[in-house]
Amino acid sequence: MGKKLVAIGNRIMKDDAIGVLIGDELKADLKELGFEVIIGETDVDYCLSFIENGDFIFILDSTLYGIKPGKITVIDIKKGEKFFEKGYSQHQLSLIKLLNSYDFQNVYGYIVGIEASEIDYGIELSKELLQNFNNIKKEVYNVIVSKTSHE
Repeated sequence: MGKKLVAIGNRIMKDDAIGVLIGDELKADLKELGFEVIIGETDVDYCLSFIENGDFIFILDSTLYGIKPGKITVIDIKKGEKFFEKGYSQHQLSLIKLLNSYDFQNVYGYIVGIEASEIDYGIELSKELLQNFNNIKKEVYNVIVSKTSHE
């Protein structure tokens, strides 16, 4: 049982990589706060292998809600189950469904989404996310610290 950040995304699909890139950048800072950082990329089974009952987790991924690129959204994992049936993120949908199907009733935490601008083949972030990368990183870190201090 512990605190974990699970970063998911596809490094060769432009902004879909934002969760993984931010996770990489925050790894050292989060370890100082007692977090295990899992860079799962697109392998949700790999991510799931690190999650145990009683864990407090953050799932970090890109989103496509049609809002301003780089905007952060935070959803309680337990409250977001039905919301993700709509499929705004292929990774979250899979990981949330797996968590529920394996009956991880005592796993709690948040899904932290970063709104993408471009999801297409490519290894570079879109101009919008690249220009705001440091601000996005700080905001994600602040969300994690804030939500952790309430537990």
